[in-house]
Amino acid sequence: MTNTEQLTDGLKSITGLTDQEYEALSAALAKMRAPKVEAGDSGVHSKMLSAVRHQLQQRLNNGSHLSDDEKTKLMHDIAELDRKMYAL
Repeated sequence: MTNTEQLTDGLKSITGLTDQEYEALSAALAKMRAPKVEAGDSGVHSKMLSAVRHQLQQRLNNGSHLSDDEKTKLMHDIAELDRKMYAL
């Protein structure tokens, strides 16, 4: 699957991201860490967190080319997303 093919849930595959696209995803994750969520938005926010978590997990699972530092960062980000999803 190339990075332009779509998954069934409409998300772009993360396995073929360029460094620039990966940095953009990392920046989006950083923004997600900061805001507080209103009660009415928690369902949408939870779906967004779940979608990002899925993409990071996919990158980790298909990441034979990733360095140990990148794998560690991905695992940390996934754990942080899990913590946030269960807190909602």
